[in-house]
Amino acid sequence: MINVCREYETAVVKTDARHGGLDSGCVAINGAYEKDINLDIVKDLGALLSLNGYEVIYTREEDISIYDDGVEGIRNQKISDMENRLDIIKSYPDSVFISVHQNQFTKSEYFGGQMFYTTNNSSNYRLAKTMQELFAGLQPGNDREIKLIDNGLYLFKETEQPALLIECGFLSNPTDAANLSDAQYRKKVAFTILTGLEKFFSEEVKNKENTEIGETESFLYMQ
Repeated sequence: MINVCREYETAVVKTDARHGGLDSGCVAINGAYEKDINLDIVKDLGALLSLNGYEVIYTREEDISIYDDGVEGIRNQKISDMENRLDIIKSYPDSVFISVHQNQFTKSEYFGGQMFYTTNNSSNYRLAKTMQELFAGLQPGNDREIKLIDNGLYLFKETEQPALLIECGFLSNPTDAANLSDAQYRKKVAFTILTGLEKFFSEEVKNKENTEIGETESFLYMQ
């Protein structure tokens, strides 16, 4: 794998393991908690990113909700948690934001990872497409398509840098739930996300270089 982070101005990746603490997220059909699966994937991803030279920022690194001290009531704690996550995101404007989730549905046959993006940044569509293609390779039969979520989620409607919400699979599906409960499979998911980010950054470098070449040629033509 070619490391491109030193060539790309965005060498910071913010990782968000959704839920945490009393907020378990959805519960898999085998009893696993979404919050734990999300955290394991994010920690594996963070380790891989660090090895490849990226600076990694976590919204959480343990089983906690990051609401302010003294906040009482589940609703108020969730609001405080989301506000603090957004503050972390906005503290690093020159970065890429990755939020890891798990899906759930009333029908157990639905499976596979799916990417969600906004139009707040022109690069989001390409990031989502790249990641979706890689998840299709990880999960045979996954023909899901990327989905636009403009103004649908608090953290994403307020985020202007490249950002992606990754639903890694359906905890309501027996195969997905079993896979995502396995540590080795979660490492594969983390590696898939790393690969997607590396491909995305590589394309960003090429686009930047092509833009600079075009601007130089235009300048020379006008001399």
